[in-house]
Amino acid sequence: MGLYLRNGAHGYGLVTKVLHWAVFVAMVAQFAVGYLLDVDDSGRGRGRGRGRGGSSGRGQGRGRGGEDGYDLFGHDVLLTVHVVLGAAVLLLGLARLVWRLATPLPLWAPSLTSLERRLAHGTETALYATTFAIPLTGIALVLSGDDLLVAHIAAHIVFFAALALHVGLVFKHQLVDRDRLLRRMA
Repeated sequence: MGLYLRNGAHGYGLVTKVLHWAVFVAMVAQFAVGYLLDVDDSGRGRGRGRGRGGSSGRGQGRGRGGEDGYDLFGHDVLLTVHVVLGAAVLLLGLARLVWRLATPLPLWAPSLTSLERRLAHGTETALYATTFAIPLTGIALVLSGDDLLVAHIAAHIVFFAALALHVGLVFKHQLVDRDRLLRRMA
């Protein structure tokens, strides 16, 4: 089999695969850094509505500016890495969506039932949506303070539910049906 850049009858092309896994790696890194932000040296969370000095208020590094506002190259390196990764996820997600619209998908794997096809389509849609919703609500959260924390967490919940269904479907076909569905994207 030759090197195929675009999707086609042969399956997913190299560009689709690279973008798929690049978004995955960026999201894993994004979540890892994001969850590291939740714990500081005292064991208390950062950026979840705890103000400086133990009082309530905007989280560390968040706000609309001023002395307590977010500074991209400020003292909170983890928050900066988190924001930069969020921007990378957005750019990779946009590139993936543009590529998805510009190249046809391969035919469905013949072993997928009609219910599994609907599930695959639904999880793909949810994963694409949350690829944008998570970083966008995160950026809005950085700019507005904790006002949008619920939206950011809700996007996480939708992402993890869709990811669980997506991975579950792949594992079912890989381990139970043994039809090697995973090879289509590997």
